Amino acid sequence: MRASWLVAAGWLALMHWPVAACTLWGAAGEASVDGTLLAKNRDWKPDHVQSLRLRHPEHGYAYLGLYADNGREPGIKAGVNEKGLAVVGAEASSLPRELRTDSARHGILTRLLRDYGSLDEVAAAADKLFPQTRPVFLLLADASGLMQVEIGQHGRYQLSRQRNGTLAHTNHYSNLSLLDGAQKIGPSSKARLARVQFLLDQRPSHALAEFERLSQDHHDGPDNSLWRDGREHTLAGWQMALPVGEPPRLHLVLANPGEHTLERDYALDAAFWSQPARTLLP
Repeated sequence: MRASWLVAAGWLALMHWPVAACTLWGAAGEASVDGTLLAKNRDWKPDHVQSLRLRHPEHGYAYLGLYADNGREPGIKAGVNEKGLAVVGAEASSLPRELRTDSARHGILTRLLRDYGSLDEVAAAADKLFPQTRPVFLLLADASGLMQVEIGQHGRYQLSRQRNGTLAHTNHYSNLSLLDGAQKIGPSSKARLARVQFLLDQRPSHALAEFERLSQDHHDGPDNSLWRDGREHTLAGWQMALPVGEPPRLHLVLANPGEHTLERDYALDAAFWSQPARTLLP
């Protein structure tokens, strides 16, 4: 194990790997006036398009997902299901691509949205879910609060819950025991995490409209801001409110390359979920 890590580390010293980037943040309990809040800015090379799709799987819960439709890594990138469980993810790009695309493990967003209705259900199944998942960072939410999961190498993971406060994550590990060796933290990941934490600390309580504005923050230039238009672009902004006893609300900004930016709001009530499966955007 140690020898293989050293070989990889030596290779990394000579090569550069793509810095896939996303910013995740949320607020719960007394830290929000709109129920649990969950947000993601999705950053990637502007070489593909995205869509918003409503799915009705043969087995399990209906769910709404933000999808990359083509490009190097197509698939679901954020979602919420009819039970009010929402999930967003970020690449573990402080690891080289070959270490985070473990062929023995898989992605997990679809399974979480299809098969689980609450954070409590996910926590109860954690030991069978996350050890089978490739390295990735997850931020989950329901009306009861937030859950953050760092999944490292060989299925090692750390799960934390937040019922009254904020959480934020970018693209590097806070728990180094999940790794076989050192990580390479990109300057953008470090800058975006510091910025989103600073902005969250400015108010004791947050609102969905504030998260929408926060998503558009350009404070640190084209490559290091929360909304980016440099080497990578922010292609989507996903902000959700999950209040107790009320339907979740989604605000989505879809910025597909070469197309007009689309901005939409959705009330995820019973009528919404009764629609047939279809593509809502673009």
